[in-house]
Formats: sequence, structure tokens, C-alpha cells
Amino acid sequence: MDSESDILTAAVSRQPQTTLYHYTTQAGFLGIIREREIWATHTQHLNDQREYRLAIDMVSAEIARQQAAANGENRWVLSEMLEGIRGIEGMNVCVCSFSEDRDSLPQWRAYGGSTSGYAIGFNPGFLADVAKRERFLLAKCLYKQEEQAALVQALVAVVFSENVKMKEDGKYPVAPQGGYLAARLHKYAPILKHPSFAEEREWRMISLPLSSRLPRFEFRPGKSMVIPYYRVPLKESENEIRLDEVVIGPTPHTEQSCNAARNFLVSRGLEDVPVNMSAVPYRNW
Repeated sequence: MDSESDILTAAVSRQPQTTLYHYTTQAGFLGIIREREIWATHTQHLNDQREYRLAIDMVSAEIARQQAAANGENRWVLSEMLEGIRGIEGMNVCVCSFSEDRDSLPQWRAYGGSTSGYAIGFNPGFLADVAKRERFLLAKCLYKQEEQAALVQALVAVVFSENVKMKEDGKYPVAPQGGYLAARLHKYAPILKHPSFAEEREWRMISLPLSSRLPRFEFRPGKSMVIPYYRVPLKESENEIRLDEVVIGPTPHTEQSCNAARNFLVSRGLEDVPVNMSAVPYRNW
């Protein structure tokens, strides 16, 4: 890479080249197709307990490392950056998850319900168009620690340089405390995932911080708390939803499940979408 900014750009500029699958329950499958929308969940209510905190902790550690070698003025700028990211994980950033893997046992277990989950295979170009229209970012998650470290170092370096330049120009602290580090973290933090989740091969649609007053910002009951989410429309005007495939998860009723799913898709104008059964030899019944 030529510069820190190149590292940041590369992390979020790659485009998916293959079908991306959203694993969900029977209710999720029916709702997504019927309503032509998909739910993006608040980052603080996902299945990774370290969601968002991983990135914040890495950035905080990098700032502390630089503070140890900085002079008085630069140390103050770095301290302001650290203060500016305290508590930002509570912001309403919502994400929707997809996988490159069309038939994954861990994902059937995690997201498919007790039996007969569904992996809805979205056309990658269609998802990219949806993300662009809704001002979401569609990006691939990073799991390798060396890639994560490089991104964090680049992020801190870019914001630090901006802040020093603004200070020299007499424009600091016009920006939010610590400059635009918090704003950029809302963009990059959701793609930094713990290496233990690498098998999910995840892509994410990531929102900007959202107001809870937006008409599509909703709440649903969860297992232990109310879950905030955003209803992302998949259809605009005459542009129809584009699916490459639907995969049905392990179920004791394979033929009936396939027939029912095909009939449902036909009833919703999606008769050309292939329906296939999982090949995973998993039994949960």
C-alpha cells in the first residue's frame, strides 16, 4: 500500500463476486420475501459479545502506544482522540450479515432455528445496489489479526495527521473531540471480527449512525432484552429483488420442504429462483 489511506480504502472497497447468503429461520425467510426487506440489527445486540469493543480496544491500545513516545503537544492530541471514542459503541449503527458459504453447519445451528432454516442467496450486484441506495456500506469482515492491526494503525495515523494539520491551521478543536476518529470507527469497527468467527466468511451491510426516530427504526423482543433494528428495503419502485438461490437447511421433511419453498417463491413472483437442500448430514430432530 502507498499510504495509510490506501489501507483504509482497500478494507471497504472490495466488491463481492459470488452469491452472498443470509441464514435465517422459517419466519425470517417468509418475512424477507413477503415484505421485500431485511433487518439490520444494532451492533450491540449481535451474537459476538465483543462486537465493536474489539475495534475500540485495539484503537485505544494503539493510541496509548503512540502516547508513550509522543511529546507534549502530540500527546495532548492523542489524549483528545482517546476521549472522543469513549462510549461510542452505544450509537445506533446497524448491520445485516451475509456469508460466502451456502451450506454451513455452524450457521445452520446458530441462525437457522431448531430445524429447517434457510440460506437466502442474494445476487452480489443487487446487494451492492441496495447498500448504495440506502447509504449503507457493504464490506467483507477482517479476521486476521495482522490485517486488523494494520487497519487500526492506519486509522489512528490518518486521524492524528488530520488533527495536527487542523491545529497548525488554527482550526482545532473545531471538529468533534478527537477529530473524526469516532465517525470513522462507525465505518470500520463492524468489520473487525474475532478470529474465532472466521469460518462464517462474513460480509456486512453497515449503516451510518441512525436516529431512533426514523420510520424504519424498530424494536423487537429478544431472549433477554428489547432488540433495536432497522428495516432495510430490498425493493425500490420497479426494481425487483434478485436472488440466486435458496438453500434449505437440514430437515426431516426434505421433499415437502422443497415443494413448499418453491410454491411460496412462485406465489411471490420468484419462480426462477432455484431451491436446493443442504448436504450437511446434521440431525436435530
